[in-house]
Order: sequence, then structure tokens, then C-alpha cells
Amino acid sequence: MSELATTVREAIAALAASDRARKRFGAAQHGYELAPPIPVAEVERTLGVELPEDVRVFVTEVASGGAGPGYGWLPIQRATEIVTAAPAKVGARSWDPAAWTRALPIAHLGCGYAAVLPLDGGARGEIWIDARAIELVAPIHTTFTAMYLAWIDRLARGALPDAYVRPGVCAFSAALSGYLGVMEQRLGLPESTLAGDALRDVLAQLGPGAIEIAAESTGLFAIGDRLDPCLACAHLIETLAGDGLRRDVIAAGTRPRPLR
Repeated sequence: MSELATTVREAIAALAASDRARKRFGAAQHGYELAPPIPVAEVERTLGVELPEDVRVFVTEVASGGAGPGYGWLPIQRATEIVTAAPAKVGARSWDPAAWTRALPIAHLGCGYAAVLPLDGGARGEIWIDARAIELVAPIHTTFTAMYLAWIDRLARGALPDAYVRPGVCAFSAALSGYLGVMEQRLGLPESTLAGDALRDVLAQLGPGAIEIAAESTGLFAIGDRLDPCLACAHLIETLAGDGLRRDVIAAGTRPRPLR
């Protein structure tokens, strides 16, 4: 076993031992388990291109999926079936095809957002966030290995993983804000003044799975599939838990899956 493989496996084992209840973001889904390494020849034949060198090393020596950023590293053999095409536009801006035109999904970051590995163009080998539903497609790490080791490092230090998305822009935030606005009207309160016992009573009325996040423009899920929240939304839920919001207010999401 290579030094990299030994280091990663020891680090994952330590993270698992310190989180037996699987409370860290994404841990309940990936369970700190790593899929066995595999040869990359078949994967590369399917893709029609060689993987970046650090990914080739990781897949053949360390693991081919499992524990990792977001809700876990998507098994690479599954990921090859849902390669992402670049968007035509990001917001009002036309997409620059020189950046990349095809990318391999690496992980679901929540709310339908994906970490992707560009396979061509100037960004080949980098890791980008593809959150086109909120008009965000941008680089987040220089390499897959950099992203993976940064994720291990932050958890080992007791820090939150990178969120990549600013708070308040997701569908869950909009749904919750809309609900609170309606309840303010019903209670005859001015806008954005719901607080204290009234806020707790209103939030307590939201039962388990009361809010669903549905997939929109994403290659990881079929349109309408239920989604688990991103870290920014999970943090919002945790912040409001003290005011009576249930931690299971969002319906459990489906797993990323091939669409063909």
C-alpha cells in the first residue's frame, strides 16, 4: 500500500472513531467507508480521455469512491455514466468553452450542487462547483487531491467543511422565508418581526420532512428528485433548532444515480 493510501485510510479511520454517531455533515451517507481501488483503464475507455494524474493515482492506490467531501465521493464507475456538460450560460453570461466542456461529477455537495472534475480545457484537473441552479459555476480547488486532503484536515481540526455557497441563496432558505412571511401575515405582524415565543410556535408546526428540496438543473439527479441540504442550509437549520425548528425538517434526499 502506498504512503498516500496508508495516510488517507488512517485519517478516515480516525475521523470515524471520533464520530461514531455519524453527526458530521454527510457522514450518515458515506459512513466513513472507502470503496476499493480499481484499475482506471475501463473508466478511461468509457470517458474517452485519461484521468488527471492525481485522480489516476487516487483511484488505483487509495479508493474509487466513498467517504469524502459533501455527501461522499461518488464512486467513479457510477460517475462516468453521468458526465456533466458545461452550461450554455451562467446567469446572463455566456459560458467560455475554453474553461471546460465536460466534467466528471465527484461529489454531491447538497441542494443539487456538485463538485466536478473538468476533463478538458484550461481547467482540466481542477475541481469546480456546478451550482448552475443558483448561477454559480466556479473553481473551488486546484486538484482533487487538494480538495480531499483539505476536507480531512478541516474535520480533523474540528472545523466545518467548506460550504462553497453563501447562506440564503438556496431553495430551502426561500421556502422557509416564504413560510415565515405567510405566518406573519396570519398573525398580523409586520414583515420580518416574527421572534420569541411566536417564532418558536410557528417553527414547531413544521413536522419531520415538512419541506422538500427538489432537483432542478443537475446531472446528478432526475428532475424532481428529493435532495439533501447543502452545508449552508444545514447550518441554518442548526441555528434555528434552538428556536424550535426540527433538524429533520427537510425530507431525506435520494442518492445520486445514473440517468440512463
